[in-house]
Amino acid sequence: MNSPVPRHLAGLFLALLLTAAIWPTPEWRAAWYVIRHQTELQADMDACFLQGKNLSYNGSFLYVNDWPGQHSMVEYVFIEQGGRLYGFYYSPDNVPLAFQNAALPLEETPDGWRWRDGRGSGETRQLAPRWFLFSAPT
Repeated sequence: MNSPVPRHLAGLFLALLLTAAIWPTPEWRAAWYVIRHQTELQADMDACFLQGKNLSYNGSFLYVNDWPGQHSMVEYVFIEQGGRLYGFYYSPDNVPLAFQNAALPLEETPDGWRWRDGRGSGETRQLAPRWFLFSAPT
């Protein structure tokens, strides 16, 4: 005689498996944040770069950094997961950059660019003009 318990467990396992397959990735979540908050983010970047005002941001981020350099950037670290940091950055010059604006060479990939440092490799890809996603080792 078949017990209903294994059937229910199999159904629960299948539901968990499907949920894990469609659960938004950290990259997807960061991209969705930029898309949903594009107007506010752009207004903050305009105030920072065009008017010299301080950055303003809410508690949705682990941290936000303004990195000067040959090409400046404002980097929003959104999620830390599995030994990696995920987020996005604004590049007023529309130039892809390495994590924390490190002076590292970028290697072009089919999806964007990759860099390597002593901790491993990171990736960046363009989401919209001047907006890029990134993942970097912690």
